[in-house]
Amino acid sequence: MTDWARFLPLSNRDRADDAGVSRDRSPAVAGLLTAIAAVLDARLARRLQLEPTLLLAMVAMIVGHLVRAAAIDYSMLLVGTLVLLLGAGFGNVLLPAAVKKITPNRIGAMTAAYAMIMSIGAAVPPLVAVPLAELGDWRLSLAVWAAFVAVAALPWIALAVRAVRARRAAIASDEGMPVPGPRPRRAALLRSPTLWGIGIPFTVSSISAYAGYALLPPLLRETAGVGEAEAGALLALLGFLGLPLAALGPVLAARLRTPTPLLVASTALFGTAYAGLLLAPQAATLLWMIALGLGYITFPMCLALFALRSRTPAMASTVSGAVQTVGYSVAALAPLLLGALRDGTGSWSAAIAVLLALSFANLLAVPLLARKGFVDDELASVEELVR
Repeated sequence: MTDWARFLPLSNRDRADDAGVSRDRSPAVAGLLTAIAAVLDARLARRLQLEPTLLLAMVAMIVGHLVRAAAIDYSMLLVGTLVLLLGAGFGNVLLPAAVKKITPNRIGAMTAAYAMIMSIGAAVPPLVAVPLAELGDWRLSLAVWAAFVAVAALPWIALAVRAVRARRAAIASDEGMPVPGPRPRRAALLRSPTLWGIGIPFTVSSISAYAGYALLPPLLRETAGVGEAEAGALLALLGFLGLPLAALGPVLAARLRTPTPLLVASTALFGTAYAGLLLAPQAATLLWMIALGLGYITFPMCLALFALRSRTPAMASTVSGAVQTVGYSVAALAPLLLGALRDGTGSWSAAIAVLLALSFANLLAVPLLARKGFVDDELASVEELVR
């Protein structure tokens, strides 16, 4: 999404700025596509198996990158971006299930590893996109990422082939292919305290992230008086702060008895950041940005909890899909609604106050995750009550 916005014609971006902050819909499109992928991928994984589905997601990402690089008009660029984001959305949802299946005894460490790679992937492209375009042209700057995805897909080719062969062997044997259990009903999922405990901080961090990346540059220019270059640097800082958080969040989630310390710390950091931006934006702008960036620790924490609070890879995929569907759907609308609030009031104060209030919603998850419950067990209890 960041690269796409970077290569829009400057005149289009200027017209968007003139029309008002709420007109930038690219974060909403990205979030909604991820939510759509979250709805579809669990069904697809049950049909194709986990490994082939993840490989298919990577193929979609490669195709999306190449279509973007070969685009001859805006429509073709848009189609490539949609394919790319759908593939990325599938990967986001299924990776926790893959960690649960492949490395069930190292969930914290493996989640930290791929979360760090995600953070690097978010921080590096904005820094190298323009130099690559100047080195060759903008098509090179877009196409080069297909090569990275292709390299990452190589081990998944072997894993997918192995999974398909195992499935065929099971079908050919006397035992037959194991039949997947029934998918949990949505009503049962809504009655899982653990699912809500994971979903609340995931949604809060997603709202803050989408609003931050879409709205922070104009917000900082108008409230803190920083220039465009400085606002971009402060935004990049959020991406780089994601690296230590990606390393620490999943490991701490796996080692702590409950994630309460992480939830309280995130609430305090988000509260400090938004209160500072609301009351004294120019006094310590860098400090507010550091606090905001560190507050995102609940995002990698939730990535680990998808697998840590599920007993099977299938349930980890279900939990991941359910939480990310709701979380990204809500987060996708946040920049539009907050931008509209700023346009309507002529000030960022109301929008920042909303984000400040939302940051305290993390505390609602504390009692829900206070005991180490598993979603599988809670759903089984619900089904037993229904019977």
